[in-house]
Amino acid sequence: MNDHTARKLSGTVGRIHGRMRLEVRDAGALLATRSATNAVLRGGAELVARRLGGLDASPLTSVAVGFGLEAADVGATTLTPPPDPTIPAEALSSPVKPEDVTVLTDRPDVVVVKLATLFHPTVALDGVTEAGLLGGDRLYNQVVFEPVTLRSGQDVTFFWEIDFPFGH
Repeated sequence: MNDHTARKLSGTVGRIHGRMRLEVRDAGALLATRSATNAVLRGGAELVARRLGGLDASPLTSVAVGFGLEAADVGATTLTPPPDPTIPAEALSSPVKPEDVTVLTDRPDVVVVKLATLFHPTVALDGVTEAGLLGGDRLYNQVVFEPVTLRSGQDVTFFWEIDFPFGH
């Protein structure tokens, strides 16, 4: 079964569909992986619409981690903060650089945005269970996954693929 047939059967044709994988490495050794499907939030749809309309809209600027255990309401504007209130907000996000993003236009019915970006924890983050991409202060999406512990000095790579279907 090809990717297009799989999307038809799953009902995702005509809808933005994404998936995320993260890899946690320490000194090059793979310690953990997580995967999840992507939920585009209202803020993400607004970001795309504002960008299309030529209005003030930021590109993807950062990846953030959170501690939510359930899929967010589509109107969510932030990820769930850590249970430890002493963890600074800046320890929960990392910039996305333009070179982290690739747009693939060679598929017959979908444009794919691929993102591979590094997050470097600056403090211990026990029980991270969600992640999202932001355009400025607008939360684009959210994924929820099994808890993972992140430590200072580790390399956490987030891989996202987001499909923008067209034609049908």
